[in-house]
Amino acid sequence: MEKKSQQTSETPRDLTFKLLESITNSFSEEHKIGKGGYGEVYKGVLQNGETIAVKKLYNMQGLDDVEFEKEFYHLMRVHHNNIIRLVGYCYEIRHKSIQVEGKFHLAQISERALCFEYLQHGSLDKHLSDESCGLDWHTRYKIIKGICEGLNYLHNGSKDNHMYHLDLKPANILLDENMTPKIADFGLSRLFGTTQTHVTKNFRGTPGYVPPEYIDKRQISEKYDIFSLGVIIIEIMTGPSGYSKSAEMPTQQFMELVHENWKNRWKATPMYTPQEADSLEVKTCIQMALNCVERDRKRRPTITEVMDKLNEMEALKLSHLCQISDTKGRVEIDPVELRFPFEPNKELSCVLRLMNKSDDFVAFSAKTNKSKYYTKPDKGILQPWSMRYVIATMRAQERVLSDMQCNDMFIVENTTVGKGLTDSDITEQLFANMGPEVVDKVKLRIVYVAL
Repeated sequence: MEKKSQQTSETPRDLTFKLLESITNSFSEEHKIGKGGYGEVYKGVLQNGETIAVKKLYNMQGLDDVEFEKEFYHLMRVHHNNIIRLVGYCYEIRHKSIQVEGKFHLAQISERALCFEYLQHGSLDKHLSDESCGLDWHTRYKIIKGICEGLNYLHNGSKDNHMYHLDLKPANILLDENMTPKIADFGLSRLFGTTQTHVTKNFRGTPGYVPPEYIDKRQISEKYDIFSLGVIIIEIMTGPSGYSKSAEMPTQQFMELVHENWKNRWKATPMYTPQEADSLEVKTCIQMALNCVERDRKRRPTITEVMDKLNEMEALKLSHLCQISDTKGRVEIDPVELRFPFEPNKELSCVLRLMNKSDDFVAFSAKTNKSKYYTKPDKGILQPWSMRYVIATMRAQERVLSDMQCNDMFIVENTTVGKGLTDSDITEQLFANMGPEVVDKVKLRIVYVAL
């Protein structure tokens, strides 16, 4: 299976408060993009052109020092594709003149800020919906898998210390331009030298995502995050009210309902043929999520067991696809056409899944009308028996033809290459040199759908 590469370690920069004021227009309302329990978040652009999110902490007596230092320390330790990247920080103490009862005094003010990579699609809670609308299944599964991989890194990334997030929820999971999820907000997280259960006195966390043993006995273990993960997966699959609905129904009945709802959506999607692999993913994910929210924490899986289950399911899926698919093609593409539910003046995206069904390394290149669409990635290497996701985005258009007619095509070329090549080696010339006899070309229709 293809593994996600970890982010390269970059030392966060020490940024001045004056600079942060400058790039956020003195932390103005028009730059504000979010608000949390410990601070407000603003969008800014550094001199090198990098867009960042600036989290300016509130001046709360005693509490802000603890939360700032804890989040800063933990973010300095983690480097993973599914963990938010810390770009910089600011911690300055200055004096400000204030007037009290007619007299002027110099008050000491601490300015604290954490600066993160800016993620275009915001937090996951803004994208949750039931099975009948919203994100397609392939995108939802990609988000589920990414969250699990990020949590696995936190729990198992270090032999000496296990990091528990303790505040996993959709609002703390951010999505980049490719809908890759990144776990954020480490203000409540803790490091433990063992995986044993610990007890705390004060209640912290978000209602609805806190496990029963913490509510009743203030117990903290790795199973705390697992419970939160289960709630999140259910909400990704069924919408914001999904977890409360699951608690009201027998487990088997709820699983069958979720699967049936997804089958109904696939049937209602014109020109889309659901694959057996889709049903396998839905069944596996909902069963796994329900195991994660078991009241008895000892019956919940570890994140290692969750990852093993997902990898086992993907291996089974690829094996099945190998047996039933056309042996002439190296790469299977799903879905077979791109469907954009058109909205004026709004960018819209579709997710394609490319699956290499061979023992070879395969180069691919995605082409379309660049004036109307863009693709990320538009080229790459598929390792043997692996899959990759491609995001095709339609640029914002004011209008289309009255009958929603579209004559555009999306073309995916692929060919076998040597083991040593990387994504950067894939060029137009490479495919031209190969010749048509060894290059597979797959044409996918682009369809506009009226809302």
